[in-house]
Amino acid sequence: MLEGFDPITVVTLGPSGTCHERASTEYMRFQEVGDFEMIFIRDFLKGLEMVRRTMNSFLIQCSAHPLVHEVTERHRTEVFVVDTFIYPTKPLAILGRRDVQHAKTLGLVPATAGYIDEHRWDSTVSVDSKPIVARELLAGRFDAGLTHLEHLEAHPEDLRLIEAIGEVDTSWVVYGSQRRFQGSVIGIPSPELFAEGKASADK
Repeated sequence: MLEGFDPITVVTLGPSGTCHERASTEYMRFQEVGDFEMIFIRDFLKGLEMVRRTMNSFLIQCSAHPLVHEVTERHRTEVFVVDTFIYPTKPLAILGRRDVQHAKTLGLVPATAGYIDEHRWDSTVSVDSKPIVARELLAGRFDAGLTHLEHLEAHPEDLRLIEAIGEVDTSWVVYGSQRRFQGSVIGIPSPELFAEGKASADK
């Protein structure tokens, strides 16, 4: 930490082991910030309050999270969207308990519901984060869970693979207390994204 500067705090979804932790760590590395404290939260609205109260703090949230609109809007004159970036999730999978032949209940984070057909399951159980899905799956709270594939590798005697999803490219929203927008688009110029479409239109 530079002398005279407030320490940098990054607030994101926990516990340790989430896609949020990995993406936040990679983002800070990309920004060449090596000295920061990461605080894990389970409620993004509580994380938003932390950013309001803590100098030089930032909240990082996956854009798929169902509370993005509330986090963006609730304190719109105090906490702002200051950046976005693209980074994939960890490899995802639906894992089942080996002691259950036909899984009927599924634990999942609400933001991951788009990966599944809910009609396949008798019921779904809402969980705060994917590491907690794995922990509660192993404890027997439900028959299957949408979580990280790494938990199958860690517990092959207890879990089985039902469906591999893999890594999914997604976007992340960074919030801070100093507004950056000054009237012009903030982003990385990427005209190559549109070159193929332009070439097709010119034919």
